[in-house]
Order: sequence, then C-alpha cells, then structure tokens
Amino acid sequence: MNDKWEFYNDAGTKWRWRRTAPNGNIVGASTEGYSNKSDCEANARRNGWTDTDGSDERSETMTQKEIKDEQKELRSKAFAQYKEQGFIDSADFFLWLETGRTQRDSLRKKHHAQVQSLLAAVIVLLLIIAAILTMQLYKQTIPVTLSDRSLSALKVMMVVIDPKEDEKVVVFGDTHFDFDESALSNEAKMLLDYDVKSLKENPKMHVRMAGYTSAKGTDESNQQLSEQRANSVRNYLIEQGIAPERISVVGYGRTKPALFEITPGDNESKEALANMRVLFEIVVK
Repeated sequence: MNDKWEFYNDAGTKWRWRRTAPNGNIVGASTEGYSNKSDCEANARRNGWTDTDGSDERSETMTQKEIKDEQKELRSKAFAQYKEQGFIDSADFFLWLETGRTQRDSLRKKHHAQVQSLLAAVIVLLLIIAAILTMQLYKQTIPVTLSDRSLSALKVMMVVIDPKEDEKVVVFGDTHFDFDESALSNEAKMLLDYDVKSLKENPKMHVRMAGYTSAKGTDESNQQLSEQRANSVRNYLIEQGIAPERISVVGYGRTKPALFEITPGDNESKEALANMRVLFEIVVK
C-alpha cells in the first residue's frame, strides 16, 4: 500500500498537508500553512507527493470537524474560566481579557524601550573608550631620538611599494628576541640563514639592521638594547660570509613600535612581543 496524502484547512484557514504511512504513523507534514491549495500541493510535491498518489478527498471535511471540536473545546475552557473568575456577565469578562492584553502590550513596549536605552548607553560608552584610547595613543607617542652612532650610519631607505616587472624585490623577515635579551636563539639563526642566502644572491644589495624594543624600561636602556640587537644580527650575517661593509646598524629603542602597547608594563603581550625585534632595511648606496 502507498502512503496516504491529505490536504486540509487548519484552524487559521490555511492549507496544509500530511503524509500517513499504511501503519497509521504520520511520516511527514507541512511546517507552514498556505493561502492557496495549489501552493500547498507544490510544497507537497517537493516532499515526494505526486498527482497519482492516493489522497483522501474527505480530509477537508474531517478537518473541518476537527476544527469545530477544537473551537468547542476552546469555548468550554473559556466558559470554565469565566465561571472561575466569578464574572457577573460576559461584558465584565471581555473587559478583563482586554485589560490583560493591554497590560501585556504596555510591558512589552516598556521592555523594548529599556533595551533601546541600554543599547544607546553601550554605544556611547564604546565611543568614549575609543576616544580615550585615541588620546592616549597620541600622548604616548615618543619622538624619535637616535644615538650618535646610529645617525652616522643613517642612509636613504628604499621601500618598493609597487615594483616594476623588471625589478627584483627581496623580502626579509623580522628577527625577534626575548625581553631584555640581545642574544640570537637557535630558531632566529635558522630564519636568518634564509636572509643570508638572499644577500648572497644579491651581492650589490646593502642592508641596515634596525633594532627595536618594547615599551618597558627607560629610554636610555632601550636605546642601548636596540643597538645590541641590531649588532647581534649584523655579526651573525658577517659570520655567515656577508661582507661587513654591506651591513650597517641603527637603534630606534622603543620609538617606532610595530604595534601600540596598551599595557606598556606587560612584556608578554602580543604587542610587546611584536616590538622586540630587528628589521632589515634596504638602503641605497
């Protein structure tokens, strides 16, 4: 036997369908009502119904009976509530229902207004925080001050933003350090080996090692540390066969951070870790 398909009107006079297996179990049904029966049938087709499937034409009549039974049950419950509340006549009862509905609407509107007020307060607070952080960023910008040694080694930087087709661009990576350290780790040396290869492939290229630090510490100590880091990288490149005259150094201390440190005293923050580095700068001789 095939499954039975039924098309009927629900309590809201919307068309629906349901599919019943031969054993009486409902194996499918529409999840929404449709104003037109044709739309309901189209949805049923998408779920496996064909015009040849047996559909119960009496289902509409049966459903109308179910609707009447449902309405009868609702009236019975309403009458029981009417008696329970002790209303004298139906006018008082309906007034009571309307008052309850009005109170619910009022509470809903009040809740909506409270939510809007809360959202507005959150937006204003976020704007204030953004303004404060912006002011702190400008206030904590430290002027660039280089040591005499750094100024003597300073040359013209060349940054290739939009290289031509016949130009060869060499990209170097940063070398990072632990807090208050200038010694190269084994991992840093492995990464520098790739840069050594690039320098050997481009013998006319001159580079400058630019050292940086995090915000923690004094200007003087950070300036010195940044130069030590730059020299550590320079010395390693020389050990690997790069001519010393091709490499110069410069120390920026904490004056040119890669990332702004919101909490300068936290040397484990991602911003501080990003700032403790030595950067390759390509220079024009």
